Amino acid sequence: MKSTGSRQSCQPETIASDIEELESGSESSEKSNSESSQTDGKGKRKRKNHSTGVSKQRQAANARERDRTHSVNTAFTALRTLIPTEPADRKLSKIETLRLASSYISHLANVLLLGEDCLDGQPCLKYRAFTQDSNSDVNSAAPRPICTFCLSNQRKMLREGEKHLSF
Repeated sequence: MKSTGSRQSCQPETIASDIEELESGSESSEKSNSESSQTDGKGKRKRKNHSTGVSKQRQAANARERDRTHSVNTAFTALRTLIPTEPADRKLSKIETLRLASSYISHLANVLLLGEDCLDGQPCLKYRAFTQDSNSDVNSAAPRPICTFCLSNQRKMLREGEKHLSF
């Protein structure tokens, strides 16, 4: 019997009737879904309102984050204008801006500490030499860190010296 049933299911008339059953089944399931959505309309609306509430919270959080990001970017832009760079129009990344700002603050502190003793434009080198002389423990063979601002000042002074010599 099982073999006869399987033979019938392979015949074209059986396949066509199976397709009709599937189509009619999908229609009936669509009807039942639409009927249930009408009866559960309030429940779905409540869920929709709930999800809309969450969506409004998300939108408010996104707006706050956009404002915060805009504020941070504005602050970085302002900080970039205060840090001398070569070339002058070079746009620094955020991490470069922070690192150079820290270095520039140290450089300016050395300028203030040494006052008029730093006429050569390299206060950081003089200040380090001054602190190493006062500390006899420090190994004098250690390489001196280079301050980018002192180096930049040195380059500017060399260029200006070359201009004066050419006249």
